[in-house]
Amino acid sequence: MTSTVPRPDEGARPETDAPDAPSDTPSDTPSVRTIGLLADPGLPTKLAAQVAADLPDLLAARLPGRTWRVETAEGPVGLDAEGLLPMLRTGCERQRRHGWDIVVIVTDLPRRAGTEPLVSDFGSDDGVGLVSVPALGAVALRRRLRAAVLDLLEHGLADHAARGERPARPHAVPPRRGVLAPPICRIASDHEGIDSHLALRGPRGRLRLLAGMVRSNRPWRLLPSLSTPLAAAAAGAAFGIFYSNIWELAWTAGPGRLALIGLLAVAAMSTWLVADNGLWEHPRSRRLRAEVRLYNAATTVTIVLGVVFLYALLLALTGAAAAVVIPPESLAQTLGRPAGPAAYLAVAWMATSMGIVAGALGSGLTSPEDVRAAAYSTREQQRRARLDREDDRAAEGEQAADEAA
Repeated sequence: MTSTVPRPDEGARPETDAPDAPSDTPSDTPSVRTIGLLADPGLPTKLAAQVAADLPDLLAARLPGRTWRVETAEGPVGLDAEGLLPMLRTGCERQRRHGWDIVVIVTDLPRRAGTEPLVSDFGSDDGVGLVSVPALGAVALRRRLRAAVLDLLEHGLADHAARGERPARPHAVPPRRGVLAPPICRIASDHEGIDSHLALRGPRGRLRLLAGMVRSNRPWRLLPSLSTPLAAAAAGAAFGIFYSNIWELAWTAGPGRLALIGLLAVAAMSTWLVADNGLWEHPRSRRLRAEVRLYNAATTVTIVLGVVFLYALLLALTGAAAAVVIPPESLAQTLGRPAGPAAYLAVAWMATSMGIVAGALGSGLTSPEDVRAAAYSTREQQRRARLDREDDRAAEGEQAADEAA
């Protein structure tokens, strides 16, 4: 995909200009600069295509004096857990392959410096930058990605493309947006070839990264993988619909107790899914504790949201079934009062909670591989597979050492 905006007219030169003379400087000819957005498959590719359509107009206004061409390409981008040296190698290789002046990698790999989430970083010498989509959060992703790419171009990467045309700009810090926006700061990089990182500070920054990781996991994808638990949950909910004792219990429980029962049912199924499918990760070293806590939090929130979606779907189905199956006269006779929508909702809520608990038991019949594939983003699946390979190699090494001894 390519987007361009023509270079604005420079107008007539002032009379004070020196007489025309032969010159071979780049400024005497139209300057065309090509920006390549190299994106991971999935959401990053979709966002990159949207941002590519916006950038030429914005760049013409903010960085005038040349024509900006924006192209996109889909990865997958080969990055390690740090995302630094592979970033430079991948970016430089794509520059040579596509003839791009600047490469901005858009990845769904979450990245941090210590405990601080990293939004972006760049190497101005190579003309390569990187934006981490999870650090953009879960909402307004197009606007935030556009702002992050513009920040890279205005404070470093554009100077690589315009080297020799104008002095570099100071590395300013982009302004905060909104009262609840996390503090953003630029921090120095200890890695060769990387000028600086744009980081999110404080608890709000870590919460934004967590929200972005959950968004990348796409918890709604759990529903197709939970077909067996859904069938077990539907059977349990049907039991609640057909037994009048459940009707009376649901009505006398009251809204507060029903809400608590629903929360406990969601917690029970979420805990069972995490434990039974081996989704909880244990730190392999003290250095990785903070990282493992972050990934476990993202996994837990993803599973809980997936179960909440399942609960909402089952509640809608159970409510519709209750309205069809239970005659108002029978429900009113059992409750000792007229049966209105609130009574049917209470019955459906209690039956759904019972069904979710039954579904937790039925989830043991679901393949762990299917649950993991649905609960994890592509990057998270790659990371876990790499860690499993490292564990296997370590176990083989220990076994070989024992045999040698």
